Amino acid sequence: MSMIRLLTENEITDFVNIVFNAYPKVFDPSEENRRKINKRFTGIQTSNPSQNFYGLYREGQMLGGMQLHNFIMKLLSIKIPVGGVGSVAVDFLHKKENVCKELITYFLNHYRNRGYGMVALYPFRPNFYKRMGFGYGSKMNRYKTKPAFLPEEKAARKEMFYLSIKDINDMVECHNRLVDTTHGMIEKTAIMVEKIFDDPENRVVGYKQDGKLRAYLVYRFVSDDDKRFLIYDMYIEEIIYENAQTLKILLAFLRSQADQVRDIIIDTHDEYFHYLLSDPRNGSNNFLGTLSHESNLQGLGIMYRVVNVTKIFESLHNHNFGGQNCKMRLSINDDFLSCNNTSITIQFQEGIAEIKESEDYEVEVSFDISGFSSLIMGTVNFNTLYRYGLAKISDKGYIGIINKIFMTDEKPKCTVRF
Repeated sequence: MSMIRLLTENEITDFVNIVFNAYPKVFDPSEENRRKINKRFTGIQTSNPSQNFYGLYREGQMLGGMQLHNFIMKLLSIKIPVGGVGSVAVDFLHKKENVCKELITYFLNHYRNRGYGMVALYPFRPNFYKRMGFGYGSKMNRYKTKPAFLPEEKAARKEMFYLSIKDINDMVECHNRLVDTTHGMIEKTAIMVEKIFDDPENRVVGYKQDGKLRAYLVYRFVSDDDKRFLIYDMYIEEIIYENAQTLKILLAFLRSQADQVRDIIIDTHDEYFHYLLSDPRNGSNNFLGTLSHESNLQGLGIMYRVVNVTKIFESLHNHNFGGQNCKMRLSINDDFLSCNNTSITIQFQEGIAEIKESEDYEVEVSFDISGFSSLIMGTVNFNTLYRYGLAKISDKGYIGIINKIFMTDEKPKCTVRF
């Protein structure tokens, strides 16, 4: 029988060994790096209660582990607590023994029992976690562009300056002001930002206005040819800005690197970034269909899961769901987390949702939990789920209303990796 519990300081080394074996291409295998990771994980475990490591034991032996994160996320117009899981690792000698399944089951119940309505993770295999009820998040877009294709802002270079570890608090405040206005963003702490400076390859520049940091860039130089040491690209690890003007200043800084940098590579949830480029092509010269130029690559990353349907609507009691009026019966099928297999009646009055005890309703809509999780996050709309047969409705005349209830102004954006 398995036991999952918080790791002690002395057990972190065993977990680090499992992680290194589980992800041999992710971590530098040197003893120096192993000691460094062990020290970092131990520091987190002893001084950061919002990011703790847990281990799964059978007969006194650790077979796997994970790190749980207590986050605050902007969901639509409301900030809510969200649970995250990362560093999920299984002992290489104990694969296919349901270790990961038990860890994730514990993770889901851990946060549900603490009153959370939603959790999130970055999947090593999306299909594996979709079977556990996780819904797809926004696609990550990789844009690759010449510096000269970026917009120019005069005198921008004079306004930029390097940031260091002493600027962590300013970076936290800058990032979290953006969280206040951005659906899907997760608040950062000083410990989370400090990790940026742990990597000597990272460089950070920022822009201040009225004495406050209003934008910053985290970047590194990358090269695909060691012999041509003067030809390299800039990979943008993170780009944070408060408004259109501060974005222009950051992009002008990148444009000014044209004499030394071949390409700028940006990973972002912003699917409209190509509107900023004078040439939207990514340099691959690939075509899709009839003269459709390849502009960016896309990938599915972060996934979300509702672990308590009722709690989500209670948390969003001040959110306006499209100004709609409707009494809806919401039925959720959750095979993996049976306590979340539920039907509730929700009264929407001028867009404000209230859970009702009564059994009468105008329309019933039904989802699998993975589809509903993506719907409430705004990564897919109701019309699409219904068209694909992934949602059911008792009265087709209400399709438009239900679509407007769950419509979002933008898809979620997440800048936190965990």
